[in-house]
Amino acid sequence: MNLLTEKAFEFSKTGIFSYSDVLVWLGEHRNSVRGIVKRAIGAGEILHIRRGLYCLSAKYNRYGISRNVIANLVYGPSYISMETALSIHGWIPEAVHSVMSVSSGRTKAFETPVGYFDYVHIAQTPLFAAVERKVMDSAAFLVAKPLKAIVDYVVSRGKDWTDSEPLEDSLRIEAESLCGLTPADFDELEGVYKSNRARRFLSGLRKELGK
Repeated sequence: MNLLTEKAFEFSKTGIFSYSDVLVWLGEHRNSVRGIVKRAIGAGEILHIRRGLYCLSAKYNRYGISRNVIANLVYGPSYISMETALSIHGWIPEAVHSVMSVSSGRTKAFETPVGYFDYVHIAQTPLFAAVERKVMDSAAFLVAKPLKAIVDYVVSRGKDWTDSEPLEDSLRIEAESLCGLTPADFDELEGVYKSNRARRFLSGLRKELGK
């Protein structure tokens, strides 16, 4: 096992780490560190996610590779949203292959050794309204609450929806889940989005659900 792999296994609870972490763990000259990193990647023990970001390969990662945690780190500031968030919350039945996120930066997509990560820019203030910290397998990540995930989907896909019917038809969201939304869920998003499409959808859905 490579020295870096040993250190990452010992010190990184999630198995995900940065180049800055590597410098601290190894405490060696930068040129020596680069060689150690290169050998660990060549041996298949470490995966290079993107510049300055790495993770232990599945063989050495005690909890498995968390794409949700990685998504927050690949590009940011960002939070997981849309179909991925709805799948995490159990609101849609199918697994989502690409991890979908919303960022304050430009819309971008990344192909990495652990999968695809898509980031959409949606104008809003503040960015992290109705976003929660979720912990799975001892790893934490930021994910949109269900209503915000739906609004992000509506805005990013350019949907002119004003009621629940297309949510049930297109996204296969159960009416029971929608009825579980509370007035506080809608209040939390009041004035957050700059998009008129988002405002019309929230207003129409709230009126329909009597929230």
